[in-house]
Amino acid sequence: MNNSLSIYINELSDLVGDRELRFALQESVISEQNSLEKIENCFCLLPSWHWSSENLALFLNSWKATHLKMLAIYGLSCRLQRLAMNEANSTIREQFMLASAYNAETSYEDLGLDYGGETHARLYHDFAEQLLGDFPWSLEQYCLPEAREFRGWIYENMVVSDLAIGLLTNMFSEIYNHAEYNLALNAFSTFIDRHYTFSSDERETALKYIYAHVAEETEVDHFLVVVKALNAYCAATNTRIDYQQTRQLFQEYLHRIGQVMKSLTTAMEREKNAAQNSTLMGVR
Repeated sequence: MNNSLSIYINELSDLVGDRELRFALQESVISEQNSLEKIENCFCLLPSWHWSSENLALFLNSWKATHLKMLAIYGLSCRLQRLAMNEANSTIREQFMLASAYNAETSYEDLGLDYGGETHARLYHDFAEQLLGDFPWSLEQYCLPEAREFRGWIYENMVVSDLAIGLLTNMFSEIYNHAEYNLALNAFSTFIDRHYTFSSDERETALKYIYAHVAEETEVDHFLVVVKALNAYCAATNTRIDYQQTRQLFQEYLHRIGQVMKSLTTAMEREKNAAQNSTLMGVR
């Protein structure tokens, strides 16, 4: 890997003007180094083998469950908008509306608003189809329990929990995604080059979903605009960020992702070791 997750996260967190929020981001990285290593190890392992369809489906379905959170973002934006619509004070109403609009901006790319309606869900399907053909990778049986739990936790945080928790969750997902997609692009590019004989067009189609999040620093912009959403929400409610709660949330996010990637690594190592042992037995 050219860079570590912590480097990507810390570089982006340096752009945050709020000193305490910046420290919360950086301290969560320090405290969850073990989780970051699990994630990095998984992406390091990915290119090393031409995985079975079942194992690759497990990776693609489970990884998808940790991304593509448009419904949760929409729900969070609607909650903020509803507060605005029910607010009599015009100044407060404007701040709620700004928070809603800023938060919603993170879905412009996902919905393909500037790309002829080509959604990121469509790009992910194309990505999986290039690697697996018509194999039924999207069946729920190929989603790890840890990945399903993570998906549910994200939705709960954004649509049900305190609004500040929802905004912090969305914000951290964007800074984490910025880091992870950079690792993923390197890992899947190498994986494809080693194990597939794609034409240049097929390769581009396969990698377009990941590249779309790396090109033009898409996730960087998303992260910074959710910081604006959080600031507008705090202005509307005349509250301050609970930085201890914020650090705990960021740490839990990384811990949960680490558990998903650890389970994927275990499944891949089991397959690779079994194949290598079988080959050695054949040689003997």
